[in-house]
Amino acid sequence: MRFADYALAALICLLLGACSASQNAKTADSSAADADAVIPDHAAALQSHPRDYIGFLKAWFAATSPELDSPDIVRYAFPIKDKSAELATQKLIAGNEAFCKQRGGSIVPSDADLTCAAADGKSLARLSVQVYHASDEQSASLQFTGESAAWMTKLKDERMADYRRVIATLSGNGITGTVLVSSGESFDVVRFGRLSQPDFYALKTPNHGLVNFSDIVSAKWGEGALSVVERDGDRYDETGEGLTPHATIVRMRPTPAGELKAEPLTGREPFRFVYVDPKSKQPRQVRVRGDSQILQINTSNKAARYRGGQIETRFDKKQREAFRAQLTAEARKSAANYGKANDHIDVTDAKVQTDLDQIGRTGPCARTQSDDRLQTGDIAFSEYLVCIEYRQEAEVVKANGGQITPEKTPLLLLGRAARAPWYDFNGVLR
Repeated sequence: MRFADYALAALICLLLGACSASQNAKTADSSAADADAVIPDHAAALQSHPRDYIGFLKAWFAATSPELDSPDIVRYAFPIKDKSAELATQKLIAGNEAFCKQRGGSIVPSDADLTCAAADGKSLARLSVQVYHASDEQSASLQFTGESAAWMTKLKDERMADYRRVIATLSGNGITGTVLVSSGESFDVVRFGRLSQPDFYALKTPNHGLVNFSDIVSAKWGEGALSVVERDGDRYDETGEGLTPHATIVRMRPTPAGELKAEPLTGREPFRFVYVDPKSKQPRQVRVRGDSQILQINTSNKAARYRGGQIETRFDKKQREAFRAQLTAEARKSAANYGKANDHIDVTDAKVQTDLDQIGRTGPCARTQSDDRLQTGDIAFSEYLVCIEYRQEAEVVKANGGQITPEKTPLLLLGRAARAPWYDFNGVLR
């Protein structure tokens, strides 16, 4: 290559580098301009409203109408480019900190919000910020909510009212009594049985925070989506990964400090509720351990009610007979597909004997299964039917030399066909 060629190549490289730097500078300037357009300077608003947080926000964003507008809480939403969102958020947080400093407070950050607290710990204001990045389903946006001290106090008072209501229900019951905690009629009971502490539920979503079941008309889950209708008429849809019942339903529990704390569901403490059987008109408890078993929850439009006392329920022979008839029919169908009218296990084998002794007595079935416990709500009706069936079938197999048939041992046959230790009937033993 000649010297002239080297010189030309170097010149091109320099020009390209200059273009790249120029382009980056233009991009940075554009992002800053977009952020300034969304989040203007806060100095004038702070000077005119140094102590009124909601007034400060409304003056700061006077050119924009808030999505939610009240004397104690406001919410704004702005479309914005992804690259500008970070700069805009920094400006928003800086303005919020300036107001807090003006009041003599300091910011107490958490995973969900930025709370301005005075030196004595009293909350003065709260800012919640969400940035939604662009995707196929939505455009990028910046949303934030400002709450006054009066609003935060009101929310705390409402939580305390719920706390006192639950405590009053449990008064005199404790772990030796029974309690029925009810919310509406369609979704009749949030929890019942012997309680050592309150147990009721709420929805927790990324965009709307906590909503008690008593404030919900309906919640419907779909594939990566959740639709909610509240009693005040508010309707909204949440979309995204992880919006399953197990991830969005939380248990609300009072704390020693006198507040309510949202706790995630666990395998040891699944989601429990009671429905009134449409045929027998009897309350039946259900313990849900799997997301797929919840599709929709509906509550009555009537106010929530809380009461304690004995639950009047009865053992329903017809329902048990219908349950066994359904099992038998399913076992016959499975046997036909399996290619065997019956099956056989070696009851002389030590491992098989151990398995038979455990069937119907481990996991959820480890609890004593009795009519009395069914009536007091200590066990679920569906659980009662399955666990009792398991135990009876285990004794039948021991007595008949290991024969497994659709008529005598339908659950065990279904378990053998599914190659499972025992059959998990509709997930009730999860």
